[in-house]
Formats: sequence, C-alpha cells, structure tokens
Amino acid sequence: MVHGFLLKAGFCNLVYMKNWKIRCILFTSIFYFNACAYVNRRFYTDPDIYFTKALNNAPYDALIVPGFPHMKDSMTTIVQHRVCWAWYLYSKGIVKNVIFSGGAVYTPYREAEIMAMYAVQLGIPAEHVFAEVQAEHSTENLYYSYEIAKAKGFNRVAVGTESAQSSFMYSVNNNRFKIPVDFIPIVPDTLKCIECVKPDIDQQTAFVEEFVSIIDRESLFKRLRGTRGRKVDKLMRISKK
Repeated sequence: MVHGFLLKAGFCNLVYMKNWKIRCILFTSIFYFNACAYVNRRFYTDPDIYFTKALNNAPYDALIVPGFPHMKDSMTTIVQHRVCWAWYLYSKGIVKNVIFSGGAVYTPYREAEIMAMYAVQLGIPAEHVFAEVQAEHSTENLYYSYEIAKAKGFNRVAVGTESAQSSFMYSVNNNRFKIPVDFIPIVPDTLKCIECVKPDIDQQTAFVEEFVSIIDRESLFKRLRGTRGRKVDKLMRISKK
C-alpha cells in the first residue's frame, strides 16, 4: 500500500513537472510571437510602401548598399540582387550615386569592391560608384557609408537591401543612432523583372592576401555586440567630443 502511494505521488510529481515545463514553453512561445509581431508592426520596412515613399522623395544623392561575403569564383545571389537593385534605382533616376559597403569579413574578398565592379559592369558610371571597406557589420555599413556621403556632400541618403536586413537596420538606427537616412528595400516583384547580365569581374583585385576571418578574430559574443552596433556607439561618442 505504501509502495502504491509512493508510485502515485511520484506520478503526480512527474505530471506536475511536465505541466510546469509545458506552461513555460507555451508562455515563452506566446511571448516570442507577440514580441515578433510587435517588432514587425513597428519596424518592418514593407518593400511596396517604402518604395512608394522613395518615389515621392526622389532623387536621393546616394544609396548605401550593405555587403555580403563573396565566395571564390561564384558571386552569391544575394550580392547580385543587391547590386541589380542599386542599378535599377540608379537607372530610374531615384538615386544619383551608390556607396557599396563591406570589408573582407568572412572571406578574403572586400565585399564593397566586388559589388562596385559588378555595378560598373551593369552600367553605373564608375564616377558614381564608391566602395567603403571598413565595415564588418550591418550597423557599420550604415555608419561608415554615411560618413563617406557627408564627405562627398551627399545630403539625401537612402539604404537599399532586402527587407529583412532593412528592417533590422531601421530598428537599430531608429532607436539608437538616428542617422538621417531613408530605406528603399528590394521589391521582389520588381526585381524579377530586372535583367542583369552574368557577373564578369576580376575578383583578385578585391582579394586580401593576409586575411583572417572575423570568426577567428572575435568571439561569438563580440560579433553579436558588433552586429548590434557596439562599435558604432563608440565611434559616435568619439566624434561628439
């Protein structure tokens, strides 16, 4: 009888533990999805809506295009899409200049230079194409490129990339940096109609000989802090002194 009581008590404790874990999982899930929905409503840069705004505010003096790792002998679809979008905005007179941003971060190729070469191949005049090669994170793409824009006398600046990255950059910038830029995220349906030639560039001109990947230079925690703009915070504090 005692044995049966202990089994029953143990079973009840097990059920209670399972219920407790289930409650935590459900609560966490609900909180997560509500948080995502809130962020999405507040910071999502809807491509169609923001493109319409850009048309009303055009032309822009410059477009900032964040980089993406270049793989040897194979330009990724993401890179091609970003450059083609920049070319489209330039060809339509929506932007006058393009600033590509990104150093050799995960691969030994300076991302901005790879993109700049392809942009020139597509037809953007070289004198309207600029390469910023210091940035290693999205927030730094924004900061360093805007510094170039100011130095060149470009007053009205926008950012062009996928809506996911655009939304992230917008949220961080809106809450912390307040850098005066607009966003023109890639419109997927429009991108499908853009005919871009196959990349034919000399990738070796963007190759860094003594390259060390950021994975080997920084811990995951430090990289995450960089993504959230820790370095940009420091640079902005210094510039205010």
